[in-house]
Amino acid sequence: MDAVTVLKQAMKLERDGLDFYLSAAERSKDTDTAQLFRDLAADEVHHYNYIGRQYDALVAGETWVAIPDLESVEPADLQSPIFPDGVQARSELPEKPSDEDGLLFALGAEMKSYELYSRSAKEVDDAAARSLFQGLASAEMQHFDLIMARYNALFGYPR
Repeated sequence: MDAVTVLKQAMKLERDGLDFYLSAAERSKDTDTAQLFRDLAADEVHHYNYIGRQYDALVAGETWVAIPDLESVEPADLQSPIFPDGVQARSELPEKPSDEDGLLFALGAEMKSYELYSRSAKEVDDAAARSLFQGLASAEMQHFDLIMARYNALFGYPR
């Protein structure tokens, strides 16, 4: 997949994540979970903007650009799976989702983003591109960990 296509797909994932998190925050019955969803929504805006800047640069015929905000992010271990055994993400939400449904859906969404970014980091030759994708993969892994911690706090793991 070419870089522009990957970035377009990434912007869609981030935009879908933003929409989901804002909606989930409104539906949540738990104030801490609602706040987590709002915080994740804010992060999705930042990710979308990082990716959008890169997309605009490539479409304009420029090269990969450094994203200073991601330079301090520790690169993810792209070889290790992040989903624990026994946890099943939701690929769709029921008509009236619970906080548990929302958290399990969020885990799946973060996993999709992580997989796109980690795969892209492995496939690119450009160091700036690799850095962008590794930073985004790491951020998605952090999101995954936050959501899993919230899930464990509310529902216990394993069940």
